[in-house]
Amino acid sequence: MCRREVFERALRRMSGQGFKVLLDLLASSPEPLRVRELPYSFRERQRGESKLDTLIVWEFGMLVADKLVGHIVPVRFALFALIGGLGLLVHLTMLGTGLNLLGFSFRASQVVATLVAMTSNFFLHNQFTYRDRRLHGLRLVRGLVTFYLVCGLGIWWLAGVAGAVVGSVFNFAMSSVFTWNRK
Repeated sequence: MCRREVFERALRRMSGQGFKVLLDLLASSPEPLRVRELPYSFRERQRGESKLDTLIVWEFGMLVADKLVGHIVPVRFALFALIGGLGLLVHLTMLGTGLNLLGFSFRASQVVATLVAMTSNFFLHNQFTYRDRRLHGLRLVRGLVTFYLVCGLGIWWLAGVAGAVVGSVFNFAMSSVFTWNRK
């Protein structure tokens, strides 16, 4: 229980991650709250089973992370970037496997590596990054296709443009220092 005004002061700062409302309320309150425990003894479960599983623990961890660093960088973005980094490792591993072990051409290895990395990223994001919005059934298939399209645009077109821009800045800076350096 808490007073309505206590809840209202904390409400705007609450993350809404998972369903650990009490933890969210305590962590979001602008001033420390007094907490008092009222003992309660649970009886044996009569029906159903506990919802506590590793993914509930994951949600709890994400809520804690949101309270610790969410004001700096959104936790969902940080997780998206982390999974993207794993995707890069998957991509490079598959690229090396295609080139060195299977004898594929660079183009074929690149296509396979890209598809495997995008697929693994999609399923990891569906399971963890967007757990609260998980896709199932036909929406999962549609989501995978749209993820391929969005990432495919990023891989080929945007990555090419971004690479050219970053490369131009790097080339300018390095050639200014090393090639056309005024001594």
